Amino acid sequence: MHNRQSGAAHVPIMFFLILLVMFLGALGFGYVTLTRNGELQQQLSKATADADVLRNKSFLVEHYIEDIGRVIGKPGKYEGRQGSVSLYKGATLDYPMVMNPAEIKKVMDDACAAAGVSAGSSLENVLGAMVTHGSQLAQRTTEIETERDRALTEKRELENKFQSATASHSQASNTWRQSLEQTRAEFTNATSEKDRTIGALQANVNQKVDELTTAKEEATVIEKGLRKEVAKQQMHNSALTAKNAMRTPPDAADGKVIAAQAGVPSAFINLGRKDLLKEGTVFRIKNPHNDKIKGYATVTRLEDERAQVELSGLVDAIGDSVRAGDLLYNDLFSPRVTRTIFLMGRFSAPYNKPELTNLLRRLGNKVVDKMAPGVDTVILGNDPINEAGDGFASVQESDDYKLASDLRVEFAYLNTIRDLIKL
Repeated sequence: MHNRQSGAAHVPIMFFLILLVMFLGALGFGYVTLTRNGELQQQLSKATADADVLRNKSFLVEHYIEDIGRVIGKPGKYEGRQGSVSLYKGATLDYPMVMNPAEIKKVMDDACAAAGVSAGSSLENVLGAMVTHGSQLAQRTTEIETERDRALTEKRELENKFQSATASHSQASNTWRQSLEQTRAEFTNATSEKDRTIGALQANVNQKVDELTTAKEEATVIEKGLRKEVAKQQMHNSALTAKNAMRTPPDAADGKVIAAQAGVPSAFINLGRKDLLKEGTVFRIKNPHNDKIKGYATVTRLEDERAQVELSGLVDAIGDSVRAGDLLYNDLFSPRVTRTIFLMGRFSAPYNKPELTNLLRRLGNKVVDKMAPGVDTVILGNDPINEAGDGFASVQESDDYKLASDLRVEFAYLNTIRDLIKL
């Protein structure tokens, strides 16, 4: 017994431990392998199902391409989109009835061009355009056939009318022939009478020619006189034109203030003897930036290049006093121009016609007693008393006013220039 225990002790305990570890490792490896095989089996089943779906879709695509190809009837070859060859990895379409979309598009465009319609973006649009075009052609054909039937009906009616007219014409032709023979005889007689009349008219014409020659000679004499008168008027108009060119427009300033001081009742302006300015001339003073009258300037002393003026009627002598640069206006004065003035209408005190005439002449103007060519300014007064003496006649209805309007002279109303006149 002692010998058996000694023999059993020769089996190392480590051997059992190693065997136990190896068994447990084999058991773990088998479990992992079994789990991995289960996952692979699931992936295989899914891949098989996906492959079945792709194979079914492939059958559906193949049948779809084949059926579309039979419907369209334009088989060809499709190599894929340009610029995407690397995506296909050399794959090709071996299905029956494969079509080339570019060729189909070309066929659609050629059909649209041949049918005379705009190219469509789809088969439906192309067919719709062609159907519409065909319907229009059919409608137009129907209209043309209707017009043709109407034209044929009218043609038959015209043929009937023509036949009737031919018969009537034949009858009228016979009547006309008889009338022609009679007319010919009458024409011969009339020709003889005409020759006699022409002879008498020729003699009359010769007499009229002599009278016309005499009239032309008289007209030549009159024309020479008229030409002289026209030349005289043209010279007169040229002088007026040159004079008007020098005149300052009514809305343009005649001059300006060159020196002034607040609180001083006098100033200097840029007009003088060189501008034909006269003492006593009155100017309206205005600010260059608005049209309001600031006051009045009366010429008191003249120099060659400037004049001294007396200030009066200032609207605001403190807040808006007269200063250098203010503009001067006078409707009856233009620098370096002598005006020819006619007083038209009725003038009463204090602006009676004699006093007003003397004042205008003192200011360098020429005042005439008659409206005639050469007058360039008309001052209008009140309406004159009529011939009956029981009322007034409109000055604008007078012959002088109409003549002045025809000559396009400048009109100035007395009531608008009273502030420029000091009697």
